[in-house]
Amino acid sequence: MLATIPTTALSTELAEMVDKAREYADASKASATRKAYASDLADFHAFADRHSAPTLPADPALVALYVTHLAESKTVATIKRRLVAIAQTHKAASLANPVAHPKVREVFKGIARTKGVAQHRKAALTDDLLGRLLLALPGTGLKAKRDRALLLLGFACASRRSELAALDVEDLAFDARGLAVTIRRSKTDQEGKGSIIGVPFIPNAGLCAARAVRAWLDAARIIEGPVFRTFSKGGRIQANRIDGRDVARLVQKVAERAGLDGDFGGHSLRAGFVTAAAQKGASFAAIQAVSRHKTVEELSKYIRRADPFKDAALSTILG
Repeated sequence: MLATIPTTALSTELAEMVDKAREYADASKASATRKAYASDLADFHAFADRHSAPTLPADPALVALYVTHLAESKTVATIKRRLVAIAQTHKAASLANPVAHPKVREVFKGIARTKGVAQHRKAALTDDLLGRLLLALPGTGLKAKRDRALLLLGFACASRRSELAALDVEDLAFDARGLAVTIRRSKTDQEGKGSIIGVPFIPNAGLCAARAVRAWLDAARIIEGPVFRTFSKGGRIQANRIDGRDVARLVQKVAERAGLDGDFGGHSLRAGFVTAAAQKGASFAAIQAVSRHKTVEELSKYIRRADPFKDAALSTILG
């Protein structure tokens, strides 16, 4: 609706309010979501330009042809996200949504049925694999201390990679029991209500996230600002924080170095915690307190079955 308000017809004060309202509307979506939408729309615009067709409003026939084109190389999840971006743009401009047209829905349903809708999921870094990963970290210097702390804390808090990158020293509180970590904003908490996760000291010092984080902060002499920081090519620690993609690259690189089989990435730490906790009998409530999943159904999707023969129902039936 805001896009239809001509600021030239308003007083200066009201025009400024409209601009501010637009800013708040934009802020209702996470930064990563806005970037993804922008990238998706740029691709749609490029497709439309090649066929000399308008994109706002977009003809449903054009959108149907666009998703058909995408089906040649993109996953169902990517196609769905691009349709959402197109729909949101039309909604923001108070225009009819071409994605809702029966023809577009029919084409997308056919693509989903043909390609399958199962999402590709990163392999879970359970505690045993995490141990192997840590042994494969190169060196014992400052960067190795950062990487050890990053991997262990990511597992201990079932963190998303963006959450690890966003941590500041002010979000950490040590006491005699361990480390309390405040996650100020996450994918499912865009309003920033925040969550506090307890990371207790554990007897096995080599797998203790609280000790690893303390060792990293002390060695790097970090007392404020970003917890996890980048290094220059020369190996010097920088003042700026890491990016979420740095977490994914680290996991992939060290997993390969450790010789682990599977497709590992930043999400492997989160999936690994949930899977390991479930396998060892932790209650769903206890797991949810760390993972912050809203429902048990969503939580269950994260549990990877490493051994398809373990607890097989047929064995229970037929012995």
